[in-house]
Amino acid sequence: MVAVSVRPPTSTHHHVRSKITPTSTLHRSLGLDSCSKAPRIRLKIFDESIFLGFYCKHSTVINGVCLHCDRPMASDYGIRFDYIFDGLRLTLDEISRLKVANSNKLFAQKKLHLVLDLDHTLLHSKAFRKLTPDELYLKKQTDSNTSDGSLFVLDDAYLVKLRPFARTFLKEASSMFEIYVCSMGSRYYVKKVVEFLDPEGNFFDSRFIAREDFKEKSKKNLDLVLGQECGTIIVDDTKSVWSDHLDNLITVQKYNYFADRHQNCKSQAEMKTDEIESEGELRNVLEVLRRIHGLFFDGLIKDVRCLPFKLFF
Repeated sequence: MVAVSVRPPTSTHHHVRSKITPTSTLHRSLGLDSCSKAPRIRLKIFDESIFLGFYCKHSTVINGVCLHCDRPMASDYGIRFDYIFDGLRLTLDEISRLKVANSNKLFAQKKLHLVLDLDHTLLHSKAFRKLTPDELYLKKQTDSNTSDGSLFVLDDAYLVKLRPFARTFLKEASSMFEIYVCSMGSRYYVKKVVEFLDPEGNFFDSRFIAREDFKEKSKKNLDLVLGQECGTIIVDDTKSVWSDHLDNLITVQKYNYFADRHQNCKSQAEMKTDEIESEGELRNVLEVLRRIHGLFFDGLIKDVRCLPFKLFF
């Protein structure tokens, strides 16, 4: 038997909220701006362990504690959203609510959701030890100014080369889309290379979905993207990892700047050439995105999945 009493928020029970108060981004991302004003619910039960494991309806948990009532929760409660806030877990119902709410908010701003791969889509990276003799000259040509350059050193061990037009692509796309990164790289790697792509932090906020976030390490999905699939477009060079979302996918040609063991010809780095910005893959993709965006908000389509993206190229 459960007895429920409602009381207004008080100055007590702040031991969890005090930890997350500085993270207003969390509340904005999850639509929780008003949660601190909601009445507290006190539940008295005979078997608290059963309640905590199976019957708690609270939607948001931080580091094992319910955000709304401060109660400890089971360690496997909800779905992990560490990329938004470390230790954040959401229920399936809350995820569904947020997907709809965030999409509706973006649609009102005439924006859609865009999910971008990193490696071979926006950039190419290679370990120093794997550079060919004809590529070693690049180690002396790296850029220290992250705002203007396109070739960078990561952890004194890797070269990272941005794809031509990458930053312009992000700037233009950000006016039409809320942008996510979805990469098979580690969270550490993703955050580091995103700093090269977006040194001012204008395009991604905390929307970096990395290897640690996936249940299946060889497969990507839209489960952690807080937007409806009808308004979500994916850009990736690898089709096979998106088997559940092929109707959302724009597949791009791989960007291979450094030598690849699967190629028999010299690399662009070895030949000291590169993609031409005005004719490159990202410029073409941007034009496709503009057309899709226009069709959606002109009311000609209501679901991006109905479009055969390959016909736009």
